[in-house]
Parts: sequence; C-alpha cells; structure tokens
Amino acid sequence: MTRHCDTDTVLPLTGIRVIDLTVVWSGPGATVLLGDLGAEVIRVEGNDRLSRQVSAKVTKETIAATGYHGGTYPGKDPGARPYDRSAVFNWHARNKLSACMNLDTPEGHQALLELANVSDVLVENNSNGVLDKLGIGHARLRERNPRLIVASMPPLGFTGPMSGYLGYGPNFNSLVGIAAMDGYEDHEPDSAGENYHMDEAAPAGLAFAVLAALWDRENTGSGCVIEFPQAENVMAEIGEYFLDAQVNGRDPVPLGNTDPHVVQDVFPTAADERWVAISVRDDRDWSALARALALPGLAALGATAEDRRARSKPIRRRIGEWCAEREPDDIVGLLRRHGVPAAEVLSEPRVLTDPHLAERGWFRTREHPSTGTHEYPGHPWRSEDFELCHGRPLPGFGQDNEYVYREVLGWPEDRYADQVAKGLITDHQKA
Repeated sequence: MTRHCDTDTVLPLTGIRVIDLTVVWSGPGATVLLGDLGAEVIRVEGNDRLSRQVSAKVTKETIAATGYHGGTYPGKDPGARPYDRSAVFNWHARNKLSACMNLDTPEGHQALLELANVSDVLVENNSNGVLDKLGIGHARLRERNPRLIVASMPPLGFTGPMSGYLGYGPNFNSLVGIAAMDGYEDHEPDSAGENYHMDEAAPAGLAFAVLAALWDRENTGSGCVIEFPQAENVMAEIGEYFLDAQVNGRDPVPLGNTDPHVVQDVFPTAADERWVAISVRDDRDWSALARALALPGLAALGATAEDRRARSKPIRRRIGEWCAEREPDDIVGLLRRHGVPAAEVLSEPRVLTDPHLAERGWFRTREHPSTGTHEYPGHPWRSEDFELCHGRPLPGFGQDNEYVYREVLGWPEDRYADQVAKGLITDHQKA
C-alpha cells in the first residue's frame, strides 16, 4: 500500500514516484490523475511563493470583498492556513504529498536534485525557461538521472517566435481561436465570459503522455523529455474548425448551447433559475420529442434532418415556450420516458444531491485537520480491473517534510534539523 492511498491493491503506477512542480490547474490536474493510478506524487512547494495561488495573508475580511471566490473556503473563512483551505486547490490535490523546498536557495536546489535522483517523473507547467533559470533544466536533470522522465507543459512549446509568450488559459484560448466561438448564439464572442478550456483539456493529455513514456522506458531503459505545448493540444480538439476555414473559407460563429447539426439547447423552466438541456440527435429522437410535447404542427416542422437544421430557431422557440410552463423535474422525467436525452443544468448545491451521482458514488467523504469533513469529487473514469486510489483529500503545506527528507532522501537527523531551524523546511507558507 502506498503512503497516500486508501487501497491495498497494487495499482498500475504503484512504485512510481512523481515530482510535482505544477501550478494553477492544468499541471496539478495532470499529476492528480497519476496519483489516482497509484503513483507517489510529491508536490515540491516553496514557502516564499504562492505555489497554491493562495496567500497566507488572506483574511475573512479581505476575501469577503472578492465576491464569488470568497465562497471557495469552507464557511467562507480562509482560517489560519488559507493555503490548505482553498477549494480551487483542494479539488486536484487528492493523493498527493507536500514537501517544502525553496528552489531559489542553495539548500532547496540541492534537495530537489537529490529527489530527482530517486524519482521517475518530474512534471512542471511553469513559464518556458523557468527550470533553466533555477539550474534544474532538462539536460541537467537527465544527466543526473537518465531514467527520469521530465514532462514540461509550455503553452506554445520550447522554441519558435511565440514560445516566450506568457499567460493563462483564456489568453491562449484566444490565440488558437476558441474564444472566437465562445459566445452565446447571435451575440459577440466574449458574451459568455472567460473560458479555461486549455486548463481542462491538458491534464488527460499530459497524463497519457507520461504513461506512454513510462511504457517506452520499460523497453529502452531510458527516460526522456516530454514537450507538451498546451495550445497545440487544444488546437487538436477543434481541428474540424481549422479544416473548415482552410477548405471552405468559413470562420466559426458563436453557437452558445446550440449545435449546427442537431436540435439542441438549454431552456429556462417555470422554476426560478433552473434550466434543462435537451438534445435531438436523429429521427427517432425527433419523433419521441414530438409525441412527448404533443404540440400542434411540431412534428411536421422538423420532419427531416434538413428541416431541423433549417428551422432550428423556430423549433427551439416552441420547445422553450413549452418548457417555460413546466417544472424541470417534470420536463426531464417526461422526455426521458420517451427516450429523449434531457437533463437539468445543475447548480453546485444541486450537484451534491443529484441521485445519479450518488448512485455512482461520485462524491467521497473525506476529512482533513485544515478543512474538516466535506464531500470531494471522485475520479473522471473507472476501471473494471482495479479500484482507483482516493485517499487523503489534500496535503497540508509541508505535511510530509519528514517523510520526504528523512525516508525518501535519507537525510540524517542533524542535517534535517538544521534546515528546519533555519526556516528552510517548514509546514507554514509565508508569502
């Protein structure tokens, strides 16, 4: 059984150690998937930096002025250790360990190199060139440990005229074109707010790349450097729009919740601020919808796929008028009985009580001294062959210092105690 896991099962990545130098969302979202598979993921975090995007100086009063983000702490209270209590960080922190290393100090720099010597994978999604500036670039790491797999996630790659661009998901979504199609139907592209799809898309792709590299290492005995340009990964997900522009000269238009080929939309109901999503994929769905709604003339209005494409707006207008007079549960229940894909668009509180997610055991109750007992999201996929790891919900900052330094690195007690006394190894973030 690995230190962080809640199962005695030998998982696919049991025995694999991953150094996690990631920030924000895309990188941590990738390493959590590796931890789910049994890898020992060690977050290396400096106490002089906001490695969790949360300041130690946040208070209940200051966070109250931030609106929505104030609700990301239990009870809307950052507490004494806000960096351990942020839901934004904690959702992708399960199964991980945390060790304090200030990489911009000689002592932290040396500790990281020693950890790399006894690790299998290092994942980082910092700005291009950060590792080299810290003296732990790819070449040096691989020279010390030829079996190490170094996975980097530069937004636009290692080289080229745009490789030095800085930014976050929304910036690069704009660069590759996603933002141009992100608005509501018949509105400007920016009408739907910010889109972080690059951060959503990268984790699974990077985790898959690491798995492929580990498989290759079994055959070659050598590690490698993975260059994972996040923007290119997103481009592959919208490839049909690039082809449409190149071949047909057409630019995508904002579609909102609609679809260019099938009848689909999100409709308000009689209940305040509750909406339902409905999709009509084919003739069978259409016939079922027409029977369920029993609206005069509706069946003929969309008798063929071409009719439904050409008359999508008036069809959706009639569906919307019908939905506006009914409760969401009644709408969804009726349409599902007729075999039409339909579901309520759930608010965050309603997600927690959704019977489907409850039946699948999606949420897991976990407890941690810094946060108390809460429901945490489960795994995005399952296997019939083994139960994925879902152990400790998060690592408190520096919670695993002693294990990492004394057991993994084998430091003698006096060396460890000296660094603790100097404040270089601590379980408190200062920034």
